[in-house]
Amino acid sequence: MSPNERSVLIRVDHREVGSGVPEGLRELDNVMLQVEQLPLADYVLSPRVAVERKSTADLVASILDKRLFAQIAQLRDAYEEVIYLVEGRSLYQVGGIHPNAIRGALSYLIVLNGVSLLRSEDPTDSALLLATMARQEQHGLGYEVTLHPKRRSISPQLKMRYLVEDLPGIGPKMARALLERFGSLRALFAAGEQDLREVPGVGPKRARQIHELLTQPYAEQGSRPESPPDGPRGA
Repeated sequence: MSPNERSVLIRVDHREVGSGVPEGLRELDNVMLQVEQLPLADYVLSPRVAVERKSTADLVASILDKRLFAQIAQLRDAYEEVIYLVEGRSLYQVGGIHPNAIRGALSYLIVLNGVSLLRSEDPTDSALLLATMARQEQHGLGYEVTLHPKRRSISPQLKMRYLVEDLPGIGPKMARALLERFGSLRALFAAGEQDLREVPGVGPKRARQIHELLTQPYAEQGSRPESPPDGPRGA
């Protein structure tokens, strides 16, 4: 069964009912809704991902009365990933606020708080975005994504350098120096911290970071909590 055919569960705050978004989600295949009184957020896609949906008018109002800033602090404390889904016409067409104040608030969300900001045209578009995000969060893409682009016809020496450049604080020049000093990847990866420190330019801190990475046991990310922490829900 492909990821697109698996069911996804989306928890929905009861105050979203009637907005058109839950109604749109119910029309989609393999989407299950759990409507409840959520302490935070409008939609919860997993124990780590929460979505706050706001119309452009709601977002502007929350900037003006400062609710936005208190709300984002609560969401960031409770969830690893926070997404603001802004629905409707251009923010700058909403009266009562200078465009620079809107830009400042958006920058505060993204740059200072690490929040993702998405725009949608209408409730139907919002429902489709939520379903897609929930499916990828809960089931992934259905295949592994490589962290490196495939390169054609490169030499073994260049492949070795690419591997070494992924070590903490190592660039092309340092990678070459390490390989010249130890002679092979096996010897480099087996080197002790003191051996690494003897390479010019590595230094104690970098040697410690490299050694810790090379000797750290591999384990997949631990299990996630069943449900998000309770707390006061922002408006």
